[in-house]
Amino acid sequence: MNCRKATTLMIDYLSGTLDPQTRAAWNAHLYDCRDCTPFLETYQKTVEALRSLPSQEISLEARDRIRRSLERRLKHSSTAC
Repeated sequence: MNCRKATTLMIDYLSGTLDPQTRAAWNAHLYDCRDCTPFLETYQKTVEALRSLPSQEISLEARDRIRRSLERRLKHSSTAC
């Protein structure tokens, strides 16, 4: 496993949803990688900090603006290929 793959699996690793084989490969990579260990620690601290923030509802207007923006981006990206 390389760092890119380990990074994409980080949330699954932390949530305990990796299958045993992938988790073993992830653990082996983490053991050998001096870059991913501090990244994992920073990621965990970030998740904890975000969870400690109070949640707030966004307005319906803001939801609609976000939805329209995402739809435009999806439409644009699908026609660009």
